[in-house]
Amino acid sequence: MIKKTGLLLLLMWAVHVLLWGSGRGIAYLQNIRYYTYDDYTRVVLDLSSSLKIREKVLPGEKKHRLYFDLERCDFARGYPDDKKKEIAIETGHLQRIRIAKRNRLQVRVVFDFDKIEKYTLFYLNSPFRIVFDIFQEANGDGEGDVTVNDPARPIDNKYSIVRQLGLGVRTIVIDPGHGGKDPGTANRVLGLYEKELTLDIAKRLKTLLEKHPEYTVMLTRDRDRYMTLEERTAIANSKKGDIFISIHLNSAPRKSARGIESYYLSMTTDSWAMQVAALENKINGKSIGQMDSIIEQIVKHAKISESKAFTEFIQANLVKGLRRTYNTIDDLGVKKAPFFVLAGARMPAVLVEVSFLSNHNEGKRLKTSAYRYSIAEGLYEGIISYIKSLGKK
Repeated sequence: MIKKTGLLLLLMWAVHVLLWGSGRGIAYLQNIRYYTYDDYTRVVLDLSSSLKIREKVLPGEKKHRLYFDLERCDFARGYPDDKKKEIAIETGHLQRIRIAKRNRLQVRVVFDFDKIEKYTLFYLNSPFRIVFDIFQEANGDGEGDVTVNDPARPIDNKYSIVRQLGLGVRTIVIDPGHGGKDPGTANRVLGLYEKELTLDIAKRLKTLLEKHPEYTVMLTRDRDRYMTLEERTAIANSKKGDIFISIHLNSAPRKSARGIESYYLSMTTDSWAMQVAALENKINGKSIGQMDSIIEQIVKHAKISESKAFTEFIQANLVKGLRRTYNTIDDLGVKKAPFFVLAGARMPAVLVEVSFLSNHNEGKRLKTSAYRYSIAEGLYEGIISYIKSLGKK
């Protein structure tokens, strides 16, 4: 009897493999998250492995439904429960999200709108996510505008549209890196944690910028709380930020490593830049090397030239400001790397590593309020210099 039962189970397994494959290459939908504001919504699909999608808009004049199928995809164990098969949103133009199994290895996701105006999508890796940004932006004729990773869309050149139109800065978004259950890097000998220092520096920077009543200055977090990387730029987008600065502290196995470096979002072949991005993205270098196509989709929509200019102003002014008071301030330069926290930002964005927490001397300096204030002051001078370069006060 036992032998017959074992043979039957083996036969059933063989039939499953023939019909559906061994299970390798199957992605599992683990969760759908969303961040919603009055005129902007970000939806994130969390999956166990990578896949591509092809979206479709319901044909006809009333384009109220966007849907797509996740091929070779199944629900993760325990997801969704009945309450999550239909997610009511009802903010902006996105009304609800519906998910259902079409067959054994196909999941359909449906976005219901009161009308479709504009959306973009991109992919992030490790873990794999599909990110939708949905905007309430009407064209002059009232018709919808759907934008999805258009390869024909040109990357900003040196004659940036920002400068051509004489656009200024009114809303500044400051992002203190890490927070909550994500402490970032640490110097345990000195009892210092990145998440606490970045928040302190960000608050000091906000206070300096608020001397100018013409600016609206916002923090992505004002306390010790965890935030996903997607949520940070979602906040910046929802508040119509004009510039975005993410503050971090560096770390290296070589304890003598020191200095300041600033990054904008782009591809890189520099091994150190990839290591820094890996640390901030919380993925390994191998994964970064495998995600070129994903980041290429992101940078097609990034304000690359203006982000680079903004980054140069931040780096130069921070180094110059610290050198007024402190010696051995190494200028490590402006670099590019695939930082997920900058992905999807609809404004010039920079990530700045303000010092090495792993370096004993810089760690001792970071423990003092005077050094943290000097960092905030250098960042402030960089922001003001960048704004003035646009021809605006």
